[in-house]
Formats: sequence, C-alpha cells, structure tokens
Amino acid sequence: MNLMPQSLSKYYRLFVLSWQNGLVYRTSLLIWRLRQLLSTLMALTIWSVIFTDQSSAFSYTRSEMISYVFLVSILQSLILASSLHSLAGDIYNGNISQQLLKPQNLFMHFSALEVADKLRNVFFSLIEGAALYALFMPTIIWPSLQTWFVFIIWAILGTVIHFFITIIFGSIGFWSPETWGPKFLFFMILDFTAGKLYPLDILPRAVQQVLLITPFPYLSYVQIQLFLGRLTSTQMAWGWISLLIWTVITWLVAQWVWTKGTKGYEANGL
Repeated sequence: MNLMPQSLSKYYRLFVLSWQNGLVYRTSLLIWRLRQLLSTLMALTIWSVIFTDQSSAFSYTRSEMISYVFLVSILQSLILASSLHSLAGDIYNGNISQQLLKPQNLFMHFSALEVADKLRNVFFSLIEGAALYALFMPTIIWPSLQTWFVFIIWAILGTVIHFFITIIFGSIGFWSPETWGPKFLFFMILDFTAGKLYPLDILPRAVQQVLLITPFPYLSYVQIQLFLGRLTSTQMAWGWISLLIWTVITWLVAQWVWTKGTKGYEANGL
C-alpha cells in the first residue's frame, strides 16, 4: 500500500526515473566522474608536494589541507553539482513548455531532479574518495558528533542556496538566447569564490571580508571550515545568520524572476 500522499508520490516517481536515466548513459557518467576524480587527484598531488618539506603552509597543517581537498570533492558533488545547467537553453528553445502545462509545482519538479543527480554524484564521490584514500593514506581530521550535525545542516542549506541561484541564472532563457556566457561566468565565479580551488582564508583579509558578504563562500568554504574546527563561536553564529539570510533571499529572487518570466513566456521554437 502506498502511504505517500498523491501530491508527493509523483515527485518520488520523477526522482526514481531521474536516478535511472542518469545511469543509462554510462559513458557520459564515467567521463564526468573521471573528470572529478582527476581534479581531486591533481589537488591532492599538488598539496602533498607542497607539504613534503614543511609541516604547515598558509596556516594549514598537512592533515587539515588534505581533509579540505577530500571535503571539497564531496561537497562539489552535493552542493555544486546540478541537473539544471541546461535550464536556460530549455526555456529559450521551448522545451520547458510541456512541464509548464502539467499540474505540478515546477520547483518541486526541479527539486526531484536535483536530489537524484546529487545523490548519484555523492555516491560515486564516496567511492572515488575511498580509492584516493587507499592511494595516499592521509590523516583525515574528524570532528565531534555535534559538529557533524551542524555540518550536515549547513551543507543542506548550501545546496538549497545553489539550487535557487541556478534557477535565477537559468531564468535568463526567458529573455535572451545568450545563455552560455552568463553560465560560464557563474562557473568561473564559483571556482574562485566558493573555495573549490583553494581555501579562501589564504587570500588577503580585505578580500575575504568582501567575499563573505556574497552567497558563494557558503556553498562549500564555510562548511569545510566548520568541519575542520577553524571557526570561532562568533564566526559560527555569522555562518548560521548568513546561510539563513541567503536561503531566503535567493528563494525570493528565484520566485520573483521565475514568475516574471513565465508571465510573458511565448515558448520560442514551438
């Protein structure tokens, strides 16, 4: 007997179908995961070389930096991976029309696709992480149970923020066919401001303070700093406040932009 409400069961079925479809094109999946594996392998190799003749660098110990790299790999699969990167093109080409005509909440539709994509990426990321751990045998820093709990909540909030930001950028398709440029710019911004390439606290303090006003450090960097125990109580409080504020702001902006776009949508290409 199906105990799930009818309003949710259709999104669950969509989640299952999305999970299965993601495993159909195995070559594409393999190449994508190989790219992520090589990226993490390169970062581990570079930082391992840097710490060959010294015990610390940029105020990080070797264990902290290696832990940072592993966490970036996992959070990149959870927070920064997305199934909606083609949203802008789908809107402009008219492919989104069939979804708009269905009796569903389109944000819930996108959420089901996102959850399936992220869980699939995290699953393979953990396997890759285990392989890299066996190869490098690093010392990983493990936090307390309480920190784990907060870390998971912060990771979920970061995922939600990125979800709404992706919808905001995807909504460009309602007004312009030039969708690749803004998307490419967004990816570049994330590389340098979310802590993917390096810890943000190795940058000048003034730059750090400016970045912490934006939502981008809350998509990976602050979660990892929490995990490594590098945040003071004041910084943790600011992290909670910022994550909650940016969740609300991005949600409101995404709702406003999407509603404004759909009102004048003419389904170009159909």
